[in-house]
Amino acid sequence: MDRDIFLICTGTGIAPFRSMAKFLHKNDIAHPNIHLIYGSRYEKDILYKDEMRALAAEMNGFHYHPTLSREESPDWTGHRGYVHNVYEDLLSDRRPAHFYLCGWKVMIDEAKQRIQAMGYDRHDIHLELYG
Repeated sequence: MDRDIFLICTGTGIAPFRSMAKFLHKNDIAHPNIHLIYGSRYEKDILYKDEMRALAAEMNGFHYHPTLSREESPDWTGHRGYVHNVYEDLLSDRRPAHFYLCGWKVMIDEAKQRIQAMGYDRHDIHLELYG
């Protein structure tokens, strides 16, 4: 793990990333910064919200970025829109990174295109898609 890791997911695509993060934390494995960027439509649909927030508070270098595409509540203070805006903002410096994608095919197809347009190689992108 030689560069920052971006775990980008939608819906139940968070499941494998949750397991990976918990394994690293439980076994105290050294790692670079990890950014879990999770997309959902509404706050009520966020999976593992409290668990991921707690993990981000406990685990050095783990950052949780829930992102809602349709939430209209003024109480939501997190990211709004799609996951793509979040990683593009975080990577405005174009530092080296690995990308792991899991979720809906439309999100993955767009993420692959946008990540490569940012100058990253297709070999930096690993994916699992459904739907």
